[in-house]
Amino acid sequence: MANMTTSMLNSPKRYYAAFGGPRARMSSKPIHVVIWLPANFYSAVAATLVEMFELVNMIRRAEIFSFEFVSRQAAASSSSGIIFQTLAAPSRPMDILILLAVPGLNVGELLGSLDDESRHAEPILAMAKHDDAIIAAHCSASYFLAQGGHIDGKRATISWWLKGEAARRFPQVRWDPSRLLIREGKIYTCGGGFSGLELAKALVKDMGFEKEERIVRKLLVLPPSRRLQTPYEFRLEDVAVPERMSFRERLEMVASANMAAFNLAFLADQLALSPRTLSRRFAQELQTSPGQWIQDRRLEAAKELLESTQLAISEICYRVGYQDVASFSRLFSRTTGLPPGEYRRQSQ
Repeated sequence: MANMTTSMLNSPKRYYAAFGGPRARMSSKPIHVVIWLPANFYSAVAATLVEMFELVNMIRRAEIFSFEFVSRQAAASSSSGIIFQTLAAPSRPMDILILLAVPGLNVGELLGSLDDESRHAEPILAMAKHDDAIIAAHCSASYFLAQGGHIDGKRATISWWLKGEAARRFPQVRWDPSRLLIREGKIYTCGGGFSGLELAKALVKDMGFEKEERIVRKLLVLPPSRRLQTPYEFRLEDVAVPERMSFRERLEMVASANMAAFNLAFLADQLALSPRTLSRRFAQELQTSPGQWIQDRRLEAAKELLESTQLAISEICYRVGYQDVASFSRLFSRTTGLPPGEYRRQSQ
């Protein structure tokens, strides 16, 4: 790699052909793209990447790109609850590996999730290295590359709200967070959110499909290519939950907003934590499990409604997140020593 000329690096077609990569082999088999999904991710980004590759296939009337999702979860759930069917490992050698980001705006919590996910990302990164694949990191996924030492001494970008922590934790990386997309050899990094669009466009063009990329942009009415993410920066404090709030306070705030939808996946999404990090925080700070805390919080909410309203028992059951009235009544009786109706009579 060190002996490659600057002109070759600036000419993707010659670059990939010189390495015997996808461009050189595409006549015999499709360019195989693996999209790795962490425990929490944006479904829109995952789906858009696949749609863009599939449109190239449609335009060419041939399977130019093949793709599959890989995750440690057989049915990976995005932050919006949309389920993606995945494989535990790639079904064949990778030509391109795309690592999707872990979402979140609370930097402290996000860093904890990224540390957890890094150890799960490393095995597939090792496989991609073995396959001599292109590796692309979306948004916060650049953290995985830095954590594994894969971009030491290389230029890279990351979601702008992580730029300070990235520079502090990984000074050996030549961070340039003003850029929306950076290609350094066979490694791509991009900025926040829908910079994934720029990543997909760049990959399609660099594989030699400039004409198809132009058609895809028109079909999807994509915005013109952007080079910088600095115009999108703002004060995170204006939208993010303040990190100075205690973990318990943040939990209570989320719980009070939507008790009916309150479950482990909802909590993890609202707090921008992976389920693993969430469970650890419960054990460390509250000395309980998420499931037990959710149950206790629902029962507390049920008590409040029984004491202060005349709502039917069935309505209270549904409002606090239970679907079966008989099961709710048995749990309430076992916990308080009184069935819901008797509890209401005594408390009022």
